[in-house]
Amino acid sequence: MSRAAARRGDAFAGDTFQEARQQGRWTTCPHKMGRGGGPVGGRMLSRPLLNLIVRDEGLVRGLADPEARVLIEWLVDRAEESVGTGEDGTEAVRRLCRRGRAIGRFVLLWCHVQARGAAGQLAASERFTWPLPAASMDPCVLMQNILAWETREWRSEPPASCRRG
Repeated sequence: MSRAAARRGDAFAGDTFQEARQQGRWTTCPHKMGRGGGPVGGRMLSRPLLNLIVRDEGLVRGLADPEARVLIEWLVDRAEESVGTGEDGTEAVRRLCRRGRAIGRFVLLWCHVQARGAAGQLAASERFTWPLPAASMDPCVLMQNILAWETREWRSEPPASCRRG
């Protein structure tokens, strides 16, 4: 493992599972977050739940590979966190995919189609809480900024299984 990876605390940046576990970087505790923002060593999604995400063409339609990859990774991380809270997995993944499709469509409209008005209408109708970009941006950077905002919002809310209503 490189020194830079050791400083960052990357769990599998060249070391073995045993080394990561001995150094305390592999855990099943959902409160210890990994490099991608998800739990390190937390629950993995079952194949049917993972297929709901990776086989949904609507998530990445119109997006370039970099922003599509970022979106899919984010969805898998959030789905793993949802399943770890005891929430119904299928319903949580479907809800996340709907949110992901809306975010992907926003990035498509804002960056690729340059339809800022339509993107603003979509943001209003989907009740996105993140601020709209001030100007043109690289689509991958915009996707990363949006998903970072969504992650902060996601973690500040109680899980759906704990909400009343």
